[in-house]
Amino acid sequence: MLDPLIASRAVHFASSLVVGGAAIFSAFVARPIHADSVLERHLEGVIFAALALAVLSGATWLLCLASRIAQTSVAEVISDGTAWSVLTETQFGFVWQGRLLIAILLFCNSLFGLRARGLRAFSVKAALAVAFVGMLAWSGHAAGTMGFGGLLHFGGDVLHLVTAAAWVGGLVPLLMFVGPRARSSQPPLVDCFRVLRRFSTLAALSVTVLAASGMLNTWFMTNGLRSFLGTEYGDLVLLKIALFLAMSGFGAANRYWLTPRLLPTHATEEDTRALGLLCASVSLEIVLGLVVICVVAILGQLPPPGHMHHMA
Repeated sequence: MLDPLIASRAVHFASSLVVGGAAIFSAFVARPIHADSVLERHLEGVIFAALALAVLSGATWLLCLASRIAQTSVAEVISDGTAWSVLTETQFGFVWQGRLLIAILLFCNSLFGLRARGLRAFSVKAALAVAFVGMLAWSGHAAGTMGFGGLLHFGGDVLHLVTAAAWVGGLVPLLMFVGPRARSSQPPLVDCFRVLRRFSTLAALSVTVLAASGMLNTWFMTNGLRSFLGTEYGDLVLLKIALFLAMSGFGAANRYWLTPRLLPTHATEEDTRALGLLCASVSLEIVLGLVVICVVAILGQLPPPGHMHHMA
């Protein structure tokens, strides 16, 4: 049976990454080169829906955590005040309150942003979304590492989350942009090429930061890799790495094989089919990303084999 705590964590991470990815994509990928009011409205809808799902899954996560702590049912932790104590007396609860405030600010920004579409509105939204995602680091193992190493570990975790949002979360709005054009008989290849090139550059930077911050996180969690092999935690990290490499492979194919075929000067009827292949590739990346998120949700509930060494 699926653990509700792990399930709520997975849904919360996925929806939070989509919030961050949609805001970053809107501000730094699509808008600077393609002011499409229809796409912007769709992205606003994605942010609204993802925010609502993030808040609901975050509340479920808090209730499940309180239930796990008290070893009682969710109904009992609500009635006896345990859930309220977790919300108001623990670091997890403080972080939850802060992120809820940011979610409200994001909602208001998106609501008023439907009328104010200037660069400032998009930049503020992206900054709020980055904060919303980055604050998740306080709910993970990195927040428990002490000393200077703890600051390094925490900073790496924040970077890991934000760049994951930019790449993995950004795949959803990218598919929303490319999908309708792939179904068109005469897609605007100039816009597609420029947006895809801009996103692939952002994704390549994100992959580099993700790899470096992931190695740093694994180093801290497994006591310098001495507790890596032969543990359940290490096996799941290896699975995560394999999925990450598979996603990077699809991303490389998109950047170096499919996107160049959309150059307007070289485009033929056959080459425009690259848009359809690219949509399929992005869809597979999204599926693999969801699997990675599920693995991360499980890892968050396992005791890291080397973490106590760094907390001493």
